[in-house]
Amino acid sequence: MKKVVILLVLIATSLMAGSFTLFSDSLDLDVGSYRTIKFRVTPDMADSTFIIGEYSTEPIPTKLEFILLTELNYQRGWEGRGEIDTLGVFYGKNGTLNLEVPDFGDFILVVSNRGNKDSVNFIADLSVAFRGSGITYDSLPFGLTLLMSILAIGIVLAAVLLTVKRTSSRRG
Repeated sequence: MKKVVILLVLIATSLMAGSFTLFSDSLDLDVGSYRTIKFRVTPDMADSTFIIGEYSTEPIPTKLEFILLTELNYQRGWEGRGEIDTLGVFYGKNGTLNLEVPDFGDFILVVSNRGNKDSVNFIADLSVAFRGSGITYDSLPFGLTLLMSILAIGIVLAAVLLTVKRTSSRRG
């Protein structure tokens, strides 16, 4: 039994190799109100990305609505200049949230108390989990090193050529 548990943990960690905390706190939601949680997914985090975690409501279990939007769609909705395209919606009472994030970019998770008759205190521990390391390769340090090396070689060559030219003109 112990070997099975260890095997399952190893498989789970290899499938979801990286994660970061999205929200670990509580929010007060009045009747018909909502709160937003903004986050960014880089291209290196965009492989099998999910919002996962546990949440609950107090004083009584209340069904909440979770809506995933791009930041641009969220802004369009407030300005009233375009249609809003939701990327994912989840309805549920106390329990587990599992919502897929389809791509990379800037996102807004809306936690809504719409349609309920009582105010609630939303308590959650949510993370964004993804496959891969999530480390973005930055070519700038390598490029700067290469540029400085070429510049140093050029200066040394110029100094050698000027020295050779001056010594040859003095002899002749």
